[in-house]
Amino acid sequence: MMRAVFIVMSLCCLISCKKALDATPDGRISYDDVFQDKEKVKAMFNTCFDNLPLKGLNYFFFANNPVGLSDESWYTRTDGPLADAYNGSVTAANNSLEMTGVLGFPWDGDYWASYFKQIRRINLFLQNIGQAKVESEKEREWWTAEAHLLRAFFYMELIKWYGPVPLTTSVMQVGDDYSKIKKASYADICRQIVADCDVALASQNLPWRLIDGNQQKRMTKGIAAALRGQAALYAASPANNNGENLWEWAYQVNKESVALLEQNGYQLYTDYQVGGNYSSAYQEYFAQNPDYSATPNDKETIMENFRASMDFFDIQTLPILGGSFAGNVPTQELIDAYDMAATGKPVLDPVKPYLDEQHLQPNYLPGSGYDPQKPYEGRDPRFYASTFYNGSTYIVAGYGSDNIAPIETFVGGNCGLNLNNAKHTHTGYYSRKSYFTLYWPAVFRFADGKPRFFRLGRSFLDLAECAAETGRVQEAMDYVNKIRRRAGFAPAVDKVAASAEEARRIVRSERRVELAYEEARYFDVRRWTPRDQDMKEEKFVTGMRITKNTDGSFKYERFVLGPGNGAPSKSNYQKKWHFYPIPQKEVIKLEAATGEVWQNKGW
Repeated sequence: MMRAVFIVMSLCCLISCKKALDATPDGRISYDDVFQDKEKVKAMFNTCFDNLPLKGLNYFFFANNPVGLSDESWYTRTDGPLADAYNGSVTAANNSLEMTGVLGFPWDGDYWASYFKQIRRINLFLQNIGQAKVESEKEREWWTAEAHLLRAFFYMELIKWYGPVPLTTSVMQVGDDYSKIKKASYADICRQIVADCDVALASQNLPWRLIDGNQQKRMTKGIAAALRGQAALYAASPANNNGENLWEWAYQVNKESVALLEQNGYQLYTDYQVGGNYSSAYQEYFAQNPDYSATPNDKETIMENFRASMDFFDIQTLPILGGSFAGNVPTQELIDAYDMAATGKPVLDPVKPYLDEQHLQPNYLPGSGYDPQKPYEGRDPRFYASTFYNGSTYIVAGYGSDNIAPIETFVGGNCGLNLNNAKHTHTGYYSRKSYFTLYWPAVFRFADGKPRFFRLGRSFLDLAECAAETGRVQEAMDYVNKIRRRAGFAPAVDKVAASAEEARRIVRSERRVELAYEEARYFDVRRWTPRDQDMKEEKFVTGMRITKNTDGSFKYERFVLGPGNGAPSKSNYQKKWHFYPIPQKEVIKLEAATGEVWQNKGW
């Protein structure tokens, strides 16, 4: 059966290789034919870029699945994949989170089949490019480097979703023994990812960044540096290291990656380009679209979505904008994670943030400066950059006499909490991250910022985590404070850690807020949690019910999201959710060929 599967995959590779790979009139085409024709080689190379994910709001029906599954967000629609995950109806045979190609949109999903198809194409290309006919040796070397990097990228995506998978760097043939196929260890796959990235970094022709918007799907050395760092970090993490201490290796990989990125022009985005329209450089950064030039304003972004921006005004909207639904709205847990600006201290005790399992009793940290009756005053500047909250404002063309719309999330307000309406918040908050500066759809439709896959700020935090885990406490804090100063914190309130354990807590907290809504938290919690344990952070998530009193003051009341009566908010907190189930149809084929159990534990 596996032989048939790989034969079909081979045919798919050729069938989809664009017009240049059309067969002869009698229907025959061989790999020799492909690689001895310059145009067919180019077409084959182009197929290596197929199935790159879009991320952001490009999961089924404009959701962001990793954000919605994590403890940083709640999805307001009560139907669809995220609702299935919340209520426990996802199975290996019916995983709606992986739906793709429905309603005419190229939703992200079907990862196992799509990414292994890509890996086989890439292996086939790499196996033949050395002797293929090309325009120049420069082209051959460049394409080879990109193919290695693409293979690394697809393998990283596979293991993030499924955990250990088969590792192959060659093309399996019909006569091969498929009964010997098995999963490689997480660490070994990550080592191969790093090795492939190193090939890309050694290239004489692969650029460090793109300067042509028409080439925005192409790979760069910047991507290679960031990806190898992420792979090493994930391999060393508690859930993935299989008892092997890989932190020193991960530190060295990340140290080198960050040094290379900085040496080649990558910088944190710190300068306003549109003065006064955003509350901070951090907010402006995420609302900006790609800058493909030799001297870009944005030197932080390494890789991002390559398609048009999403229309946040419609599918992650405020009720006053008349859109379709609010989508992924921030939880109270995410709001609690933002520090106080003046003191730099967390609102909640970092060791024990809540006094109860359901998060209804916050354990406030003395001396932080937080006032529960003024919960949104004096917070981390990234809170204001990323969140619409009660009392915030937004520029809305035609709203009132000054185009300034107040955001009222209290019950009965213009954007009020309403658990029965998908257009309204279910938590008391709306996401603002990546929102364009104003609402004027006739002029600025699809102007919101694109999802960033890799950026220098994330690489800084990858290195900071590895430094903390290897006892390099001061170095970890140095990178954390670089991030916090860009956000707007004063040097006087820089983070200081007295131990590696405290440094770990600080780094993890910093990742939570700096990378909020960037599809990091879902994977972070899973790699930090041993595989035999539940993701307790996601078991209960809460919102804030705000009631306006007759005197104009407000009452604040935390409440648990989900079915209620003490039931967990989301079923995806369970330990089996460390990884997605391998699609059952694939498991059936693999088990028939190998006689081994293939399904991820618990599914």
